[in-house]
Amino acid sequence: MANIYAKSHIGISDYHKEIRVKNIKECVEENSRINPDKEAFVFVSTDGGRQNLTWSVLYERSCAAARSFIRLGVKRKEIVAINLRTCPEWLYATFGAMIAGAIPVSVSFTYTDGSDLVALMQKLQRCSLLIMDPGLDNVNWNIVQKLLDANSGNGAVHSSKLPYLKYLVGVGFEDCLALVKSFHDLLNGTNTDASFPDIETGDVAVMLQTSGSTGVPKLVAHTHASLVSLIGSDMIPLDESYRLFNDRPFNWIGGFPFSVVTGQTRVTILGFCDPSKNRVSFMKEVIEKERCSLIVALPPLMAELARVQDELPSDWPVVGIVTGGQPMTKALTESIGKAGKFLCCVYGTSETIFLTQILITEGDSFTEYACGTPLKMKGIEMKIVDESGKTVPVNTRGEIYVRSPGMFKGYFNDPEKTKAVMTADGWYKTDDIGRMTEKGEFFVEGRKSNMIISGGMNVAPEILEQVMKTFPGVESAVLVPIPDDVYYQVVCACVIKKAGSDITEKLLQKYCEDFHTDKPGLFTVLPKYYLIMEKLPETNTGKTDRKEIERLACSKFR
Repeated sequence: MANIYAKSHIGISDYHKEIRVKNIKECVEENSRINPDKEAFVFVSTDGGRQNLTWSVLYERSCAAARSFIRLGVKRKEIVAINLRTCPEWLYATFGAMIAGAIPVSVSFTYTDGSDLVALMQKLQRCSLLIMDPGLDNVNWNIVQKLLDANSGNGAVHSSKLPYLKYLVGVGFEDCLALVKSFHDLLNGTNTDASFPDIETGDVAVMLQTSGSTGVPKLVAHTHASLVSLIGSDMIPLDESYRLFNDRPFNWIGGFPFSVVTGQTRVTILGFCDPSKNRVSFMKEVIEKERCSLIVALPPLMAELARVQDELPSDWPVVGIVTGGQPMTKALTESIGKAGKFLCCVYGTSETIFLTQILITEGDSFTEYACGTPLKMKGIEMKIVDESGKTVPVNTRGEIYVRSPGMFKGYFNDPEKTKAVMTADGWYKTDDIGRMTEKGEFFVEGRKSNMIISGGMNVAPEILEQVMKTFPGVESAVLVPIPDDVYYQVVCACVIKKAGSDITEKLLQKYCEDFHTDKPGLFTVLPKYYLIMEKLPETNTGKTDRKEIERLACSKFR
């Protein structure tokens, strides 16, 4: 059989002739001009609160933020780091930075000692401004405060550990406004004479962190052109007639506000409200009350909707469910029916945006781990290759390679890692193992590396393994995946105790939970299972045998 690769209907050169690529500022500005009073974003709270932003307000406040950034001293192509929970200020800061010609990047603090923040900011280098909220119980502010040598309420800061940082601006710092300049003061400033720089579509618009629950992530640099590359595609969620519910955090590729490209109204949960006792049930209530016709759902919500289908009201508003981030299991198709007439599963990466989609209207017709065909737009190219990079015959497993106008520009300040994932002729190596059928349908069946996929999040096991070795009584640790019908995989921590240690599975779990700042556990994937072993199996060459450890863990917990 001849070697082939799938190719979308419109070539890259043809696409640029048909559609003028916009920048993100133009997208927001256009929506504010065409539908000034239409809701752009709706933030709901667990106490019944509701805050809406119209397109005109979003654009005006983003421009106000941009003027203030310029007046503060932020230069073109400098980096603005944003550590905010889901809130309107995240939008103003992100789009404001873009309009000012700066590059926004959402940063997260995983380790309570601040070591990952220091490493990340060292990689960013040109990061002159940090916009942050204090975090739950001031956990993030406590981390940053230890890293500062000097700061005051005027926004200027000095830090030998964060040498490029010049300014610090806060959101939600009611208890310590004397120490942090308020972001709202910037928005309410009277400065109107700042001129905005011209923005080219090839300029870096934003940097996204590669998904993962632990460690210092890679920084994925995307241009304005790559972010708006979905315009004109056949991707179902881009229809502006849908009212969208999406609770994903803004700093994740599945949560980045692509609705600004299409003009959809997006409903989400305010990050500053108290956690609900049952987040999935609360989301269900919000969807019904806000009359959302399309929802972005990760496995927990899909499983809950499938479970309560018969209890849903007769006027349940949802037409379609969109999911992605992990190989699709057949169990999740049970959400098709009253919960949603169709299920759209999309496949993509932080580096390539979205690549394929499959529309499922009947669960019985779905084949496990199918992710559909390439989107009919913009010259997307995909192929399956062997270890030597040669395209394999159809229905043969191999690594998925991609070329697309939605491709990232590279990993920021990391040419070695960029080179490692790119071929000389521009193919991106996804690290995903899959196959392609004669009809050009793709199946994603796992990862080439040790990466664990759980509930749409990628977990690099080696990072948490190093952390667990610092716990009292732990000699060594290996994290392995356990198959799961809903989450695709869950994490099992296999641990060797130090001699004389009385550590238990419950203590290990407590250590892991205490070490992370994500106290609600919404976006951090920690081990579900803990297994204390006498010794770790080894291969013939003396290396740790992860496959055998995985087999032993699965035999106990699966």
